[in-house]
Amino acid sequence: MLAACSSAGGEENAGTAVDTTPPVAGTVADGPGNDIDSQTSTSTIDANWTGFSDDSGTIESYSWAIGTTPGGTELQGWQPVGSVEQATNANLALTVGMTCFVAVRAYDPAGNVSQPAVSDGVTVTAPPGGGGGGGGGGGGSSTLSSMISQWGVTWRFAEPMQVGQFCNGDWWVLGPVEIVEISPPTQTVDGRIINGSMVNPTPDGVHGYDSTLYGIYANNTYRTELNVATGVSENTPLELPANSSLISCISQMEAPANGSFSQLKTAAILTVLPTEPPADAFRPAYAGTDKTVRFRESELDYHRLASVPPTGSPPDMASTAQLFERVWLDHCPGWGSRYMHPVDNMLDYGRDFTAVYGTGALMAQLDVTNAEKRDLVIGLTQIGIDHWGNVSNGCYWQGEGGHGSGRKFPILFASAVLNDPTMSGVGTSHPSAYYGHSHPNNSSHFGEDCQTFYVEQTSPGVYNWGNGGYNSSHVGLPEWGNMHTTWQVNDNASWTGDPYRRCCTANAWVGQTLAARFMALTTAWNHPSYFEYMDRFMQTETPGQWTRCWSPWHEQMWDAYRGTL
Repeated sequence: MLAACSSAGGEENAGTAVDTTPPVAGTVADGPGNDIDSQTSTSTIDANWTGFSDDSGTIESYSWAIGTTPGGTELQGWQPVGSVEQATNANLALTVGMTCFVAVRAYDPAGNVSQPAVSDGVTVTAPPGGGGGGGGGGGGSSTLSSMISQWGVTWRFAEPMQVGQFCNGDWWVLGPVEIVEISPPTQTVDGRIINGSMVNPTPDGVHGYDSTLYGIYANNTYRTELNVATGVSENTPLELPANSSLISCISQMEAPANGSFSQLKTAAILTVLPTEPPADAFRPAYAGTDKTVRFRESELDYHRLASVPPTGSPPDMASTAQLFERVWLDHCPGWGSRYMHPVDNMLDYGRDFTAVYGTGALMAQLDVTNAEKRDLVIGLTQIGIDHWGNVSNGCYWQGEGGHGSGRKFPILFASAVLNDPTMSGVGTSHPSAYYGHSHPNNSSHFGEDCQTFYVEQTSPGVYNWGNGGYNSSHVGLPEWGNMHTTWQVNDNASWTGDPYRRCCTANAWVGQTLAARFMALTTAWNHPSYFEYMDRFMQTETPGQWTRCWSPWHEQMWDAYRGTL
């Protein structure tokens, strides 16, 4: 230090100013070369950086840190590396699914330090054929770990616990377990409570995720006592018994680029089990308290899927599978569910995610190998298991225009590939129909069934209880009505009388309807007016128009194969 002061002339040199300007931060890349987004190593983090500069023209040295949060030091505190522009730590204990961020600071000759530059993160994934971190692989042997991460959420335990992954990549831990940190933490920002967590949610609309959920329709639906992430620390751990599903969310802090109504960015699930599950087990449904492990990947019956050549321009199999690798959080009944659908996990509007699931279901019918379909089928099946859990615990999505669609077919898809008689009975156990005012058998469970019906004479000379403008010529017609099972006055015999007929309902049902026919699920669906109406709809709407089919590829597949089924 004396030499440095002497070379600069010291304080006695009135013509030399003291350097107080810090270096300017550059860019950090994950990996030893070009930036990488994933790696299979569970012991090593590499990084390199460029672009740091200083007004003196010299960068004296660098230091680096590694965290599970951007700029964090959870895995490695700040360590000096000299003047080199790369570093490696090969002595880490990483877990599959963990995302690691490298931060770098630069120092000039005067000792000024730059702001940290942070990498965009590298996620530890399973090697081919091994366990996965979330979609695209999962299962495998368990291990001891004091911390696990998925989709940006990290759970830290009071002590190392036996952990592992389900076949879809979601994590389990043997319980009971004490969680001493959930990151990012729940906190209050400008009066808004963000990043909440829930345990075994019930499908009643109340929640503990984010105090702004449901926007102007919140109406005190956020309940402080349901946010189990509040105050979690080493001194006040969250104690979770076996048979618990912990859902931890990261809030969406800016307006989403895709226009989603949701205030949640993503969500991840940690399931606490009493005993270690089979290595290829599916995750139990997140809703309710029943965490029995009932299904395994080895039980998947790919024979229930078709094997047909694609027509038109199908999407890429791998990118399609990624659409289903995160949890579809959907335990809110009714149209308000769109506010709960995490932006990074799923689309928020029923029409849109129904069409997306239809794409996945049709991709599963193509003539590629089971190995190529594997990740896709796993994701589709897990969503069906979760929907069944929600319905079994009392959730429903009545027909409300484009909102209530897309939950019944995933259940039937899962029931078929798992050969499960309970789920396959959903069409009988949870019907949707209207039989007249105050009739005890009136019921509303799934949007497609709530909005499709046969026109009938309901009393002498009266058709459809006097609603919709129907007459004797319409008897037996498979028809659509907006909220038919709950608000029949919306029924309208005119094809263009209600815009939701063409904009937001049947045009999104095409993919799942064709997939259901490929898989011979029409009987199990147990609502024939739905399938007959879809045939009528596709025959009536103009080919090539978005009102006929929300996805052009669904239309191409329908026109190629419907006549053969």
